[in-house]
Amino acid sequence: MRHREAELWAALESAQSVEDFEIQQAQLEDVVSGAEAGGFASLAFVARRALADAYCVGRQWDRAFPLFARCLAEHDARTREFDPREEAELRSWYCWIIRSMAEFPAIGLPQISTALDDVEQRYKAAGGDLREVFALRRSVAHIAAVWEQEEHYFRQWTAAGGPDPDSMWDFSLQVARLTDRGDDAAAYELASAVLAGARTFAEPPVPVQIDMLLPLVRLGLHAEARRAFRLARRGITRDVYRYEYSGRLIEFCALTGNLDAGLETFSRMMWGFATLNRPTGKMDFAAAVAVLMRRMVDAGRGDEPVAWAKQGEDEYADAAQMLERMRGIALDLAAQFDARNGTTAQGDRIRARLAARPVAQVRMSAASYRLTAGIPAGLPAEELLSQAERHFEREQRTAARDHLLALGRPPAHLAARHAHLRALLHGGPDQGPALHEAAERYQAEEEWVRFALCMCDLTVWMADNGRVDDAAPLVTQMRDLLRRLPDQRAIALAEFAFANVMTGVVDSEEIDLALARAAEAAAESGDPYVVALVANRRVGRAVRREDPPEQVIALAATMRDAALDADWPAQAVRALSLLETAHARAGTTAAYRREVDRRIAGFPSDTPRVVRAGYGYAQARGLLADGRAAAAVPALEELIAVERPSGVPTMHWHWLAQGYVAADRLDDAVDAAEIDADFLDEQRERDSLEEPSTADANRKLLVECYRRLGDAESALEHLEILSRNAHKRDDAQLQDYVRAQVDQVRQVMARRT
Repeated sequence: MRHREAELWAALESAQSVEDFEIQQAQLEDVVSGAEAGGFASLAFVARRALADAYCVGRQWDRAFPLFARCLAEHDARTREFDPREEAELRSWYCWIIRSMAEFPAIGLPQISTALDDVEQRYKAAGGDLREVFALRRSVAHIAAVWEQEEHYFRQWTAAGGPDPDSMWDFSLQVARLTDRGDDAAAYELASAVLAGARTFAEPPVPVQIDMLLPLVRLGLHAEARRAFRLARRGITRDVYRYEYSGRLIEFCALTGNLDAGLETFSRMMWGFATLNRPTGKMDFAAAVAVLMRRMVDAGRGDEPVAWAKQGEDEYADAAQMLERMRGIALDLAAQFDARNGTTAQGDRIRARLAARPVAQVRMSAASYRLTAGIPAGLPAEELLSQAERHFEREQRTAARDHLLALGRPPAHLAARHAHLRALLHGGPDQGPALHEAAERYQAEEEWVRFALCMCDLTVWMADNGRVDDAAPLVTQMRDLLRRLPDQRAIALAEFAFANVMTGVVDSEEIDLALARAAEAAAESGDPYVVALVANRRVGRAVRREDPPEQVIALAATMRDAALDADWPAQAVRALSLLETAHARAGTTAAYRREVDRRIAGFPSDTPRVVRAGYGYAQARGLLADGRAAAAVPALEELIAVERPSGVPTMHWHWLAQGYVAADRLDDAVDAAEIDADFLDEQRERDSLEEPSTADANRKLLVECYRRLGDAESALEHLEILSRNAHKRDDAQLQDYVRAQVDQVRQVMARRT
């Protein structure tokens, strides 16, 4: 189907506004095809350039080369049809393409040299200066590790005009050359004004901040390093940057004792690493990850699982295994560059990075935490599976998956349990059939307790998916079967499943009786997990019925104690929140807080961490209620550290951010408030926030922090979000707040200029 040229221009403009790069690529490919089919040369030229950029954003840099080659050939075939502006754009794109060619060791230096000479002749023929050509030659010499040429062309670039005072990238180049040479003091002298925000550019100075991280630490400027790290980390999530920059953040974390902060960036970036086809970026990122994994191994955490994505499937790898993989990738690519360049420079550089020792201990994260725990090598298959089941029960799904990946293909006698847990983990519309299949395996093995419990899980899934009429007789049958077997834990879980399925089918009293039987069996089983599970359901019903607060308190206290004994942080926090509300209803809040303080004061030195964190949470809630948010920070930090494996509730980050503001720790406050700001907005839209105003309060807190930190652009970004939300809800008061704040921020910006 042929399109009119005007329609294709409109389609091009529309595609360029699409944020998802895969969708954008597909739309731009359609525009290019339509322009070529219609013979619209100018449109095809512009669309190919846009498509080349989209391919690079999608990590497919080599796909830009044939697009440029087609444009260059068409230009040379009809040179007179191009105006001076289009000629200049083609030359500039040519420089960019040659720089990219140098990043692929499979492209030889003679081919690159020929292209360099060609583009230089084009600049000379156009009568323009050679500043951009000298910058290109310097860049190619840098990648080829020909240092005399790099220095020569840098001087020629400087003589031809040198850095554009308004270009952040030109400034970043100057800083990077000093840091590459180890001249930390000179780099800081040059970069200090930018790091302090006294000198600004149109683009965020993320590359400068990243280049200066380790030099700042080596110079003893730890506070400035923390500030630069936070600004760079925020900036890098707001735009598209090369993989190397994320790698440098990871490497910095590794060399300053911030292993978990490094793991967080690593896990966020690994999703695209497998499809990254730019060798320089892959080499440098792999080297940075290897540095982090080396520190993990040296810290005794080599057995800790880490994410490894392979084209849509997961593969188990621990830190020690990841070290070898990434080290191998980095050294192999360095060897390819050295073979092309005829030097050992890239290999020497990578080997020096891999051997780097820690620079200092510099705390970067607001709350220290571990995302995952190590899985000791040589654990029996049954122990791996039991640990996976335990983590799943405690809402630690990532740890459960890690253990299943470590297990791999289970032995035959564990296949049914493995299938059962996988079905529960994966969820979705296929969960029911998967549970049925697991139950059939149990049945074939005459594992009657596990068979019945798997069928109970199936009935809950059926009820959740509108099949209560099918689920009700089946869950009754399974409950009756388990009652005849001497397993109190299984009986409790069957009664619990019965109550869940039959809610709304039988009267409320029968549900309460089933839960009472479940609680009795759970207590007899001695399993605190099941006690906490059942107590949660009972206390929830008591709250909805508005039972006397004393009854709610008794049930919630049982739930709290069992959850703490079971090492189940999420359930313990739910219980403590219920206790707080019930004591408020009973008018016994002061006595409750005194009891919490008394228990904390009496903790022995070997008190489990989850118990300390749980009671610390209760104490922190009292401090927040009393307006003493700063004093609540240590307890909230400890709570979040314990919660991280199972997920931190959005409100906890908000409370921690409030505490940081009260303690005048503004950078920490921004870190905490940014984490779930978008999710709070989503919860507000779904009307699922207990206090709807929290979402806006969190954004306002960010506006305040950014204003006080002098980051006007970030303050305006959050004000824009608040403005959209205000118009969506027709919230006049919020609109007035936004207008007043925007005026104040813009006045400050005007005074700066």
